[in-house]
Amino acid sequence: MQRRTFWLVMVGIVLVLFPWPGLARPQQGWGNHPQGMRGRSPGERAFGTITSVGANQFQIKKPDGSLLTVLVSGNTRYWASRQEIQFKDLKPGDHVFVMGQTGDNKQFDARTVRRMTEEEVARFRNMGDRAFGQIVSIENNQLKIKNPYRGEQTIIVNDQTQFMKEGQAITLKDLKVGDRIFAMGKEENGKLVADRVITGQFRRRGGGMRQGPPPPQQ
Repeated sequence: MQRRTFWLVMVGIVLVLFPWPGLARPQQGWGNHPQGMRGRSPGERAFGTITSVGANQFQIKKPDGSLLTVLVSGNTRYWASRQEIQFKDLKPGDHVFVMGQTGDNKQFDARTVRRMTEEEVARFRNMGDRAFGQIVSIENNQLKIKNPYRGEQTIIVNDQTQFMKEGQAITLKDLKVGDRIFAMGKEENGKLVADRVITGQFRRRGGGMRQGPPPPQQ
């Protein structure tokens, strides 16, 4: 249960703060990202509460209870409430979302650190169960999807499930292998029983996820 909660929080954060790679051109999600960040892969992600801060690292406790050591460098950027901050502004008890890469020593080399407010964390945790990914198979009332972060997951649909594409109602028959979907519902026995399944083009606007055509390339 704790591990599922961890992934649900992570998916919520990813969907709200970042466009899905391949669905839309990356935008400036944290307010004042340097131009060089645009178009770059965000790499790995981690979320948790800071338990201790050292000279060039800090440790976080993730929602699943595990601990992760996060290493920082002169190239690490820090953000809070759309403003750039410094490493010295981080303290135990802060909720943070980090992007970077896991090194050979299993420690996390952070490229970007975002300090989150209690309101943001509560909002993500109260969004309900959800999943996102690319459809790899459709069999009866079950969709199997895959994404780079959770691997494969099964989505169960029923007569109460609503299907939407570009703001228009569709049906299960309109979905096909290869479509990217975002599903919301309740997770049971490792499968998500979906209340709503959304497909089409996704892009961020005003801090949230919206459907619509991607912004024009510049």
